[in-house]
Amino acid sequence: MILLTGILFFQACSNGDDIDDDIDEGTDDETTYLISESLFNSTSLVSFETITSTLEDGTSAECFQLTFSSNPLENVGPFCPTTLDDVAGLGFYDGATNSGLRVWSEDLLNDIEADGYDMVNDDGTVNVDYFNSTTDSNLSYCLEASADDNLQMVFIIPAVPKLASSNNVIEEVEIVGVSLDGIPTNGEPPSAINGPVQFTSNSDQINFPSIDPCGGHHDPAGYYHWHLVPQVANQVLVENGITEVSCTNITQTDDVELFGFAKDGYPIYAYATEPDDLDDCGGRTAATTEFPDGTYHYVASTTTAPNVPACLKGVSARNTFQYQ
Repeated sequence: MILLTGILFFQACSNGDDIDDDIDEGTDDETTYLISESLFNSTSLVSFETITSTLEDGTSAECFQLTFSSNPLENVGPFCPTTLDDVAGLGFYDGATNSGLRVWSEDLLNDIEADGYDMVNDDGTVNVDYFNSTTDSNLSYCLEASADDNLQMVFIIPAVPKLASSNNVIEEVEIVGVSLDGIPTNGEPPSAINGPVQFTSNSDQINFPSIDPCGGHHDPAGYYHWHLVPQVANQVLVENGITEVSCTNITQTDDVELFGFAKDGYPIYAYATEPDDLDDCGGRTAATTEFPDGTYHYVASTTTAPNVPACLKGVSARNTFQYQ
C-alpha cells in the first residue's frame, strides 16, 4: 500500500507509431473543455479553479486545479492478514514461487516463506507493518498504512489536452489521474521483491504492500489511492484466477461508466465489455453519455492488473499531484 507521493515519474517513450490522427486536441473555446466541475463528487470536491501552469514539455497552458478532501470512501479493505488462516487483500508478488497478482492467504504466505522470507511467526501470526512502531530488519512484513482524513488532494490538469510527441509509459507508482471522487489513481504498486529500494533493507527481507480487493490502499501519508479502476475490478480478479475475494465496496459497471480523468486531461472509462479497437495506450475515440459528440478516452482493462492506461497520449502538467 505504499505510494511514494511527490515522487512522480514522467518517462516518455516512443512506440514507433504516429499518434492517432483522430484524437481531438480541442480549442480554447470553453465549450470544448472535457473537464467540468459538475462531473465530480461535490461532497469531496473542495475547490475547482482555473490557473496557468507549466506543462511537462516546458510550455504554459490553462489548467484546472482541483482540490479534494482525502479518503471519501468508507469501509475500504481488507488489506494485510493477521494470521496464516486469514484471507485478506491482494498483492503483486514477484518472488520465485507462483508470481503474479495474488490473494493474501495461506498459499501466498507459504510461497513467501518458501522463497526465504520470514513473514510468518511460529504461532501463525503474520508480521504486519502499520507504520506506527519499529520493525525488525531481519523480518519481512505486509505493509498496511492508516488513513489521515485531514489531508487535501490537489490535482493540476490541462484544461485542453495537448498531444505529446511520444507516449508517456506509466511507471511503477506513477500518478495516472484522478477519479470523480478525487481519489488519486496510479500505475502498478510496489512489488514484493523489486519494488523501490526504500521498502527493503537487505536481500533477506521484503516489505510487501497490500491492496484491497477493489484495488486501492493508503499511502503512508494517509490518503487512499487506486491501482485499479475499480468498476471492473472483479473481471480482472477472475481473469487472474482470483475467486477467494471480490470487490464489494464499488458497484461493478454493467455498461460504460466515467471513472475520472488522466493527468493529461483525457477521460478514463470503465466498460463492462472491453472494446476491441483500443490503441496502444488502451484508448479510443467514441461517443459516451458525457460526451455525445465523441472524444478520445482511455478504457480500463478487464483482464490485466493494474488495469489503468499503460501509457498516456497527452502532455501533463508539472507537479500534477500534491497533497497537503
